[in-house]
Amino acid sequence: MKKKLYVLGMAVLVAALLALSGVAQSAMWVGAELGFNMVPNYTVFNVNGHDIGSSRINASVIGGMALGYDFVNSGFGAANYPDWMKYFSFVTDITYNRLVIEANQHNNSGLATYLPNGSRTNGFAAVWSFLLMAHYGFFPDSEVPSGRVNPYVALGPGIVFSGFDFNNVRVDATSVALVAEGGVRFMALKNVSIDTAFRYRWTEPTWSINNLTVKAVPLDQFSFLVRANYHF
Repeated sequence: MKKKLYVLGMAVLVAALLALSGVAQSAMWVGAELGFNMVPNYTVFNVNGHDIGSSRINASVIGGMALGYDFVNSGFGAANYPDWMKYFSFVTDITYNRLVIEANQHNNSGLATYLPNGSRTNGFAAVWSFLLMAHYGFFPDSEVPSGRVNPYVALGPGIVFSGFDFNNVRVDATSVALVAEGGVRFMALKNVSIDTAFRYRWTEPTWSINNLTVKAVPLDQFSFLVRANYHF
């Protein structure tokens, strides 16, 4: 009984601390993101060192989770940073989207030439990104002294886990990426924000299947994202 009361008491204490720390300049935040991902039609594929032309990859839904840290002196994990560091944050997130190629009369080059007409190959891209964000706040008030509207830019590396099913054979690859994002953060409440963003990801994954080595040169992805964040 005492153990249960202790656990309950700790849970209430943690909840209270999180609630109290929910101010506009809280150091840490978590977010959920959802959006729309596109791959340009100029994506060229290379098989065993020879270009085979471009393939159209279908647009898809993209979703993920983010964890951010603002370099401020209040909130969970805060420290006594110089004042100028309040304009910077570090963000890591994981996103997932599908990569689907259909072979038909409108898409009959590149990897589609290796597929039966009317068929499709299902693929995916899961990207773990590490971004340094620079931002500036406008329209400060008593509840949000850092500003209600915060335009930002972010840049950093990523790790891409991707794969395709080629004729019922699964191939996977791990590659590095360059990730860039620009957007605007709106502080809806003192501890809740909404981001609208445009993200670009560059990578050149290589997949191996039987005696074939397939490489995208490059695999560019463009995403429109909406992210909801809780600051604590």
